Amino acid sequence: MDTQFGKPFAHTLVKSGWKKRSVFFELPYWKSLYVRHFLDVMHIEKNVFESVIGTLLNIQGKSKDDLKARKDFIAMGIRTELGPLKKGKRTYLPPAAYTLSRKEKKTLCKFLSEVKVPEGYSSDIRRLVSMKDLKLKSLKTHDCHVIMEHFLPIGIRSILPEKVRSSITKLCSFFKSICSKVIDPAILPMLQKEIVITLCELEMFFPPSFFDIMVHLVVHLVKETQLCGPAYMRWMYPVERYMKILKGYVKNRSRPEGCMVERYIVEEAIEFCTEYLSNVQSIGLPKSQLVEKKEGKNLIGNKIVVVSRVERDQVHLYVLHNENEVEPYVEIHKDVLRGLNPNRNENWIVREHNRCFIPWFKDHIYLKYYSDPASITERLRCLAYGPSFHVFSYSAYAINGYTFYTKEQDDKSTMKNSGVTVVAEAMHISSVKDLNPKFANLSYFGVIERIWVFDYEKFQIPIFGCKWVENNNGIRMDMSGFLQVDLNRVGYKDESFNPASQARQVFYVNDPKSTKWSIVLFSNKK
Repeated sequence: MDTQFGKPFAHTLVKSGWKKRSVFFELPYWKSLYVRHFLDVMHIEKNVFESVIGTLLNIQGKSKDDLKARKDFIAMGIRTELGPLKKGKRTYLPPAAYTLSRKEKKTLCKFLSEVKVPEGYSSDIRRLVSMKDLKLKSLKTHDCHVIMEHFLPIGIRSILPEKVRSSITKLCSFFKSICSKVIDPAILPMLQKEIVITLCELEMFFPPSFFDIMVHLVVHLVKETQLCGPAYMRWMYPVERYMKILKGYVKNRSRPEGCMVERYIVEEAIEFCTEYLSNVQSIGLPKSQLVEKKEGKNLIGNKIVVVSRVERDQVHLYVLHNENEVEPYVEIHKDVLRGLNPNRNENWIVREHNRCFIPWFKDHIYLKYYSDPASITERLRCLAYGPSFHVFSYSAYAINGYTFYTKEQDDKSTMKNSGVTVVAEAMHISSVKDLNPKFANLSYFGVIERIWVFDYEKFQIPIFGCKWVENNNGIRMDMSGFLQVDLNRVGYKDESFNPASQARQVFYVNDPKSTKWSIVLFSNKK
């Protein structure tokens, strides 16, 4: 007798793995469709980062290295030396290549706890670090994105064996490349080869439990980028932001969908009506600060200071050299000096030009202005007259899409906005006796100490007074590709001023490998 308890099923049970055939398979083009669904780069990166950082810091619930993972080694017959060991009543897990000591965990957490980023770069990384528990907490998706691509490769520079560190760094570099807004299609095949090799290298160090479905999906990101374009056009960041807006529509939690629909319809109706009303701002569109940040706007502090003649002339000369209208007169003046001093070399001509160009330019423009006023523009006349000795001094200034702080304001803030870099033309000579110097563009890195706005009667020009790093011995590129600067090696004290319109924002983080050096990271323009 075969007794079966319970009611029998009305239909025959499906013995295959799939219980339902998707309606999409009825589409005629479905079998030839290359991309049937998007892989969300945002969540893949977040989950991979949590696996890496959880395993390195041995965070409970996030680590892929536990007793079961070590038993997998024994069951699979690989790396049996890492299998669990019985010592009395306790089970001991031998340290693996990725295992960090408590001192190394402190080094990594201390580095992250000291990171200060510019405005709009990310959330405050320091608040995510628990030095007591030596772990990261309350991580949002964008926090994982920033730490994975920028800070984790720096934080592990002084810890972990070389091969493990190199593999993790290459994984971080892959995500940084695949998440770029501009990707050269020619490098995608190389990226595909590199990520396959990187995952194989990680398999040599990390346990099998580390390689879940999320780590596997990393292999397919390059192919999807080739077919669908850059990841930022497909990932979930804008969707998640809009979901937060929709959640704010819900006032009756028992009817969330209805609340969203009614609020959306009301906003659409009002938005339609605002098209016929003057001086009415659109709903949900805050006033953009982008225009003000591009053109220039003072933010903090407003003092009037009196500058010395040396500082005023130094700034004025730099402004003249960076004005398109003045450029022809610069060449005229140099030609005059060459004609009067045919036996002098180019170095002497440049020094003499810098010394006497301001009075020559003023006399030349005003003589031309009195003889033919129409030939001189108002801006050129103001430039020839020069700026006032009374200048506006600020602690913060927004321009070029960045927010800049002085070093003094930076020290009081939770953000780091005082780093700056400019690309300027510099004269290069091989020796003191070199009679044919070469001119080429060179990048300079420094910290803003003063923000001045000079008044030229009809217009104003913001100027940054910076402490520049000496290029010869203060800047280097290490073997890992990190740009390093020694902020204590100061140079170019006679050329400390620079027009704010040429500035690009950077910020510096301490190098865990060497306290002398800082690593340069570039800020994002808003």
